[in-house]
Amino acid sequence: MSLFVAVLFMLAVVSAFSIIFWTLKNGISPMPTATKVKSELLKIELTLIPGPIYELGSGWGTLTFALAKKYPSHQVVAYETSLIPYLYCILKQYFYPQPNLHFHRLDFFHESLKEASLVICYLYPEAMQLLKDKFNEELPSGCFVISNTFAINEWHPLKAYPVDDMYHTKLYLYRYEQFP
Repeated sequence: MSLFVAVLFMLAVVSAFSIIFWTLKNGISPMPTATKVKSELLKIELTLIPGPIYELGSGWGTLTFALAKKYPSHQVVAYETSLIPYLYCILKQYFYPQPNLHFHRLDFFHESLKEASLVICYLYPEAMQLLKDKFNEELPSGCFVISNTFAINEWHPLKAYPVDDMYHTKLYLYRYEQFP
């Protein structure tokens, strides 16, 4: 085995272990947004209040880059704790720069959402419950929230957008001012 092949093999093993570690730590793997889901989400027309757009758990950046293109006048802030997807996004941002796009390798539960105009998340039910509490404490009135697949417990969406995919995915659109 050549040195090059050995190095590639080691990088693959380390990357796999890193993804597995962060999947176990976060409770969810870094999943790319499916093409049909991304297309449906980008069709949703919103009149946003001033402020940044946050993607909580940006994974491989599939949706994040599209959001930055759709909303060039808004800063798009993406949070991802899993190292390999984060590095992939940084590398992609280097080669295909979006001036309004910023990636952070931080836990979004410890970051403020007080200036948000739109929050997008594709997480899991337990995380959505924790986020609901954070949203109630921090989101400004008029902020939109879009949740991919999992509804926010006790919140009533403005609309649920069905996606014509094999999982019958739904996108849940909320506007924060409707909640106490």
